[in-house]
Amino acid sequence: MQIYTGSQAYSALKGNVAKDQARIPVKTEAHLFKNGGIFPRITPKFGLDSGAKIFTIGSCFARNIERVLVELGFDVPVSRFALEGPEPELPMPAPQILNEYNAGTILQRIESVVGLFNYSPGMGVEETDKGYIDTFLHVATLPIPLPRLLRRRERIAELYADLLKSDVVIITLGLVEAWYDRIQGCYLNKAPSRAAVRGDDTRFELHTFDVDDVVSRMSRAIELISNAGVKNILLTVSPVPLEATFNPIGSVQANSYAKSVLRVAAGILVRKFPSVDYFPSYEIVTSFGSAAYIDDNIHVKEDVIAEVTRYMAECYMRDEPYVMNAPKFDIVNDQPSNLMKSEQSTVPSERSLFGFLRRVGRR
Repeated sequence: MQIYTGSQAYSALKGNVAKDQARIPVKTEAHLFKNGGIFPRITPKFGLDSGAKIFTIGSCFARNIERVLVELGFDVPVSRFALEGPEPELPMPAPQILNEYNAGTILQRIESVVGLFNYSPGMGVEETDKGYIDTFLHVATLPIPLPRLLRRRERIAELYADLLKSDVVIITLGLVEAWYDRIQGCYLNKAPSRAAVRGDDTRFELHTFDVDDVVSRMSRAIELISNAGVKNILLTVSPVPLEATFNPIGSVQANSYAKSVLRVAAGILVRKFPSVDYFPSYEIVTSFGSAAYIDDNIHVKEDVIAEVTRYMAECYMRDEPYVMNAPKFDIVNDQPSNLMKSEQSTVPSERSLFGFLRRVGRR
């Protein structure tokens, strides 16, 4: 529980009013409400310089924002990740195999960077009649020969050496459902096959994390990154819903639970670590409702991703004014926007500020 004295609470409210973030923006506030979505005011804990090196970890939304960060001139090592030679079995661009969906696999990956976790050859490997599957990678990866699988792991380890040389690490939290291998003592990104589960029903477990589970694992990950010299860490929660759930509840309910747990955990981590900040990509995207998603209601429209990422950059850039430009597209109709409006003043007068405080105090 976080406790403020009465005077501290009113002081915080006064500060929020002054920063134009005391309440949900109304639809007439063109500087905060754009084309049906809310772009809340941000008070960053740290700033970014042009060309800063940004290392991204997490679910598929992390892959989406990487492309835009590169377009904005940032150095994003993950965007340059490539595999040696042709990979006909790879159904996606190479960086997408790096998705880390849950706090367990994110911690393992960071532990591997500092030598505390080892992706041994037999760990996370499932043999099929068509080859071998690496269950530490993207859920859609296909079977390949074992030597190529192990070489992929070497390439990924080489990439992650850049993590500790980065100016900022962005971690996108995606899911709370995580498969655990009890024999190998590790979390997986890809569910074991039904054949593997039938072969040994006690080996694999589905863990559904609660807030404490996420906070404990991510706290350890943040401590490892910070102790290694990376001082700025930005958390986000992916707005991409889960496609299916292994829990005995509907996918809509399971997704709501997952995102709620991750958002609460992120808030706790921000309060716990001075070097950690949170960017509300989840809140911005979901404020558009289903209009932000393509027809599958899973994947976020490219235009929405671009606008959210640009806004993040505008908020954190040291050498750029803090100005939220109107979105360049009508996000609902995927057309150039004709809804752009002139910026309104975002600094409340002293009279309006204290009037708001008096109204709140009477409730």
